[in-house]
Amino acid sequence: MASVIPKPNGTYLIRVSCGLDRFGKQISRSKTFHPSKPNLSYQKLNKEIDAFIADFEAEIKADHNIQKPDRITFADFVDIYLDIKKSTLSPNTYVFYEMIIKTELLPRFGVMKLKEIRTYHVQQFIQYLATEKIRNDGVAGGISASTVRRYTTVLRSILTLAYKLEYTDIDAGHSKRIEFPKEALTELEVYTQEEIRDILAALEAEPIHIRTLVELAIFTGMRRGEIVGLKWGDIDFENQKISVRRSIYKPKGNKACEKEPKSKYGIRTISIPEKLCKTLVAYRAQQDRHISFLGDAWKKLDYVFTEEDGNVMNPQTPTRQFSKFLKRHNIRHLKFHGLRHTSATLLLANGCDIKTVSTRLGHADLDTTNIYVHALESADKLAAQTFDHLLSEKQS
Repeated sequence: MASVIPKPNGTYLIRVSCGLDRFGKQISRSKTFHPSKPNLSYQKLNKEIDAFIADFEAEIKADHNIQKPDRITFADFVDIYLDIKKSTLSPNTYVFYEMIIKTELLPRFGVMKLKEIRTYHVQQFIQYLATEKIRNDGVAGGISASTVRRYTTVLRSILTLAYKLEYTDIDAGHSKRIEFPKEALTELEVYTQEEIRDILAALEAEPIHIRTLVELAIFTGMRRGEIVGLKWGDIDFENQKISVRRSIYKPKGNKACEKEPKSKYGIRTISIPEKLCKTLVAYRAQQDRHISFLGDAWKKLDYVFTEEDGNVMNPQTPTRQFSKFLKRHNIRHLKFHGLRHTSATLLLANGCDIKTVSTRLGHADLDTTNIYVHALESADKLAAQTFDHLLSEKQS
């Protein structure tokens, strides 16, 4: 489509759109039109402009220097894809996507034209990952079903964007005909209610910052990065609510940085119990005393959990602190993330509906939250087996 721009000297600038370049940016060609004579009537002027545009567009069409979408290879489009996605993917996810593209996708699809890639190519890639790819431990025979999905997500994302930008006529990556290997349900490791009582009791003998950190994880189910990213301004003490607005991540070799939560559903508000409110009040009072001691050396960043000078805490620190806490009190070791799983299963086990739990956790859909329902079902089966065992002992 052409645009016509009048110029003060009586000529017209004709600009014709030529699609997108390999970086996803608009290509345009311009040329100046000179009317055959001055003061042409409106009808004759438009007729000459239309003829000029038609000739100009024909000239552009014949110019083979413009890269047309049907000539672009997968490798060409990857540059466009990464340029667009850099502003929307989290830094860690972007690095992961780059790695998968370089090690898995370019060797397999790089020289293929985008328009030639079809659903069966995607399926063949899945089969290769599931049955042939060598694992990190050097064993051949394919990678896990969940890892197959992660790798294929990158390929499907590229193909979907190519379709949206009209580089291809089909979305080969979004077909319902694609078959994935069945994922084995992994048993979630969670603490029992009795173990949580032991943890809460043990916390009473711990420094206030350890107690606050662990209680937050249990009572809110927040992710580690979300807890570290919490600011005092996010806490509504009067209404006993916490707003989750950011997460902290630490790229390898760099300082800890802020980012938005995992998805738009991750931005949420969570009600908290009175016990946690009291713990937070006590912790803030201690932090205020520390701020008074440091004076101007304190960084006024408003983070709840900080380094000694007020800078944001390293997101790895909660994992180390929790591990040492468990060891001190001889409590079964689970990862810090296990507290998030525990929070969800405790809520469900005590009658909270799955939609509310999903919202508290910041899940994008109920399917993700359903893993906790499966965990409860497994526990229920174990309970039934216990009765069977008791009855068999009685009969013998």
